[in-house]
Amino acid sequence: MKKHLKINILLACLLMINTQLFAKNIQYVSDELTIPMRTGPTTSNKILKFLTSGMKVEVLELSDDKNYSRIMLAGDESKSGWVETRSLMSQPSAREQLVAVNQSNEALKDKQGTMKAELSALQKKNDELQEAQSQLEKKYMDLQNTLARLRADVAEPIRIADENEQLKQQLHHEQNKNIDLVKKSAFLEDQNTKQWFMIGAGVSMGSLILGLLITRIRWKRRDSWGYR
Repeated sequence: MKKHLKINILLACLLMINTQLFAKNIQYVSDELTIPMRTGPTTSNKILKFLTSGMKVEVLELSDDKNYSRIMLAGDESKSGWVETRSLMSQPSAREQLVAVNQSNEALKDKQGTMKAELSALQKKNDELQEAQSQLEKKYMDLQNTLARLRADVAEPIRIADENEQLKQQLHHEQNKNIDLVKKSAFLEDQNTKQWFMIGAGVSMGSLILGLLITRIRWKRRDSWGYR
């Protein structure tokens, strides 16, 4: 698996390098130890500098026979010259590629270590969140139980209050009935009083009339007695 990873990394590096080369014709000094850079495209021209393996150069032009290339040193545009075209290659030397791959591998290892540390921190945070969630769920259940008890405690006074209200309404109804009965009783009593008054008045009038009648009857008898 590590071998495949290194191959994939190497291919990715090569792809990125080749992509960068599209803008300019970038070449690299081959794996030979050194090559001469001359003032012209022949071996008789003066040597300006020896270029070491892996050095990055930019190709400016080719000779008519394409055996020589005029190059400019990457990073130092003031220095240019001619080298044999066969001494150049379009990708870094194997040694340079290996160095780049090793650097990328080290960077990936560092990144992997960072990701492992971040993953460990996230797992720890996740454990803390799960613990907090568990505590919140427990508190929620406790609150539900407390709420159920409070509802049960509150329901009894409410029931008693409802019963008291019903009793008050019944009492008020009975009181109204009693008031109606008292009014009816007072009315009947008043009627009875009037009736007794009328009866008394009638009796008094009857007695008076009867007395008058009796008085007249006595006088007539006396008169009859006097004639005899």
